[in-house]
Amino acid sequence: MQLVIQTFLNPVFPVFAVMLIGLVMGRRGFFDIEAARAVNKFVFYVVLPPLIFSLILAVPVRELNYRLVSFYLLSEVVLFIVSGLLIRRLFRRSVAESALLGMASGFVNHVFFIMPIVSVLYGKEALGALSALIFLDTVVVFGGMIVCMEIVSNRKGSAAAVLLSFLRNPVLAAMMLGLAVNILGIQLHEGVATFTSFAGKAAPPASLFALGVTLAGSRFFPLDGPASIITLIKIIAHPLLVMCLLAGAGDMNPIWTSTVQYTAAGPCGAMPFVLALQYKVRPDSIGLAIVYSTVASLVTLSIIA
Repeated sequence: MQLVIQTFLNPVFPVFAVMLIGLVMGRRGFFDIEAARAVNKFVFYVVLPPLIFSLILAVPVRELNYRLVSFYLLSEVVLFIVSGLLIRRLFRRSVAESALLGMASGFVNHVFFIMPIVSVLYGKEALGALSALIFLDTVVVFGGMIVCMEIVSNRKGSAAAVLLSFLRNPVLAAMMLGLAVNILGIQLHEGVATFTSFAGKAAPPASLFALGVTLAGSRFFPLDGPASIITLIKIIAHPLLVMCLLAGAGDMNPIWTSTVQYTAAGPCGAMPFVLALQYKVRPDSIGLAIVYSTVASLVTLSIIA
């Protein structure tokens, strides 16, 4: 419990203080939803691609435990389908919003919430398992969702127009480039690492600030229905599902399995919200799911720890 409290005080609360500043400034009228979209556009086109590139480049692709990663991916696919259909049927939200809320039910805030905790709980070896999950969510889940959003937003266009939209998408381009450089073992100049590190560090605070501004017009109480359901699925159903899947997986490194189970109990990540603003999807419930799950996961993670 003390570890979780310490982690909340640093780095969790300082990081989310950026979101609170955005919330206050949004309510004071310094920034509005259009300003938030402009900040999010800066994130999506300028600083998120270098961050994605550097994350993919740092993952030891040839050393990944693909069996473990596959089980985790299966849990995300199941939750995505169940959550998306649930939100669609119960709340009549659009297909795009239902899909992004479904994504939020399994997409974790790995870097700023889970990483500091597991590094203390399980040591440096745990970071290898976490890197594998970050790689999975970045390339498969986040990349796949971008492809889906591009297809939906270009439904009236030809196949060539859709393909061209893929090529013009900077995040997809960064993913493909990062994969190619990683797999081929290409050595890059140190200046590339300096640029990706410098630019990539701006993505999380900028996206959190935009989230705060967007939530300035939302009511936290009474609780938002879709956000509440996604929060329960994320912090309760997801870790239980992962635990069941790993129980039948046979012998695996106990540190890796513990890290994966702990990661599954973490709060929703910010990427579904980034996509919501980028593709002009209603962002309120998605943003509130991030806030609700972050607060609720302090309890669940303290129990697991």
